[in-house]
Amino acid sequence: MQTTRRQFLIGGLAVTAAVPLASRSANALGEPGAFGSRGDADERVLVVLQLSGGNDALNMVVPGRQDAYFKLRPTLALARGSLHRLDDDFGLHPSMGALAPLFADGRASLVHGVGYPQPNRSHFRSMEIWHTADPEHPPGTQGWMGRIADELAERAPGSLVALHIGDGDLPLALRAEKSFTPTLRGKNGLELRASAGPTRVARDGLLARDGRGELAFLRSAARTTYAAAERMGAIASRASKSDYPNSRLAERLALVAKLVAGGFGTRLFHVELAGFDTHSRQAPVHAALLGELSGALAAFQQDLDAQGVGSRVTTMVFSEFGRRVEENGSKGTDHGAAAPVLFVGRTLRPGLHGTPPDLEALVEGDVPFTTDFRALYAALERDWLGVKPSTKTKPLTLFA
Repeated sequence: MQTTRRQFLIGGLAVTAAVPLASRSANALGEPGAFGSRGDADERVLVVLQLSGGNDALNMVVPGRQDAYFKLRPTLALARGSLHRLDDDFGLHPSMGALAPLFADGRASLVHGVGYPQPNRSHFRSMEIWHTADPEHPPGTQGWMGRIADELAERAPGSLVALHIGDGDLPLALRAEKSFTPTLRGKNGLELRASAGPTRVARDGLLARDGRGELAFLRSAARTTYAAAERMGAIASRASKSDYPNSRLAERLALVAKLVAGGFGTRLFHVELAGFDTHSRQAPVHAALLGELSGALAAFQQDLDAQGVGSRVTTMVFSEFGRRVEENGSKGTDHGAAAPVLFVGRTLRPGLHGTPPDLEALVEGDVPFTTDFRALYAALERDWLGVKPSTKTKPLTLFA
């Protein structure tokens, strides 16, 4: 069946839906009250945090014992003594002190050398590959998280299984064929402004009408989205149980924590931290970004643990590619290839995994990939969320 994508804004929720061109039942999304209903207390949640622009992972997880690191980065190399130690060979950037205790007590892990064959240095194309889990074909209408959302939605009709929190359009990763995912611009996007009497009556009358086909689908989506927004507003008004730093990322993760702890029922979240395309004057910009990332992640995990839901949430942090090992003439770094992927949660196999980068064995100046990113997806799908893996790649052992 052919579909067409439609976007509409309801009560601060920007909804992108794949709408069948043929007639669709108005109750295909479930009863209005079911959307955003309380989820099972044991349901597992996946939070995907995207570092857009190509994070310089070698200055995030620093190979401080390799001489080539200092030779190839005369101005960007970080002193060994300034790092937060992870093991004998690697340490975190000095601005990531908030995250270091999570590694120390087993609530964080990292996989070295993640990427895909024939790396692409285009932001657009590489992100497409990560979002679809398909390095070989042009993107279709469904992302890797969208496939999961469709399967989870079949198990819980009418539930809001996925949510994008951030600016911009719905990420390709979340685009689905059978379900739809709202976008929240921020905590204020949860507020439904009080309508004047005539406006409210007209709105309610429009949403109550029957219909067929695409219009019926959109009316059903509108009804259920209003119900979701009202419930989400109540949950978001609760106080956090962690002292979050003052940043956009922290604000968004705080909202995720409230929705999880409040039993909203969403299983998949996508958030973004942008600004990692550091071609020039990298040092201060990158330090600030990593400080924001570290502080927000640490507060988020502390909040989840304090509310008794820390064991239900796994967070994956990725970027579309790493950066070249040798710094450029502008005191920055250019687009590279493989990079580590970071995980935060209470049920992970802790520590550093995979093949550590050897800066004496580069491929065209890049760290080569040694772990296929689809092995991480397969583990999250099969071992964490309990859905069928979307690729034939063997899952990596991520969980204890």
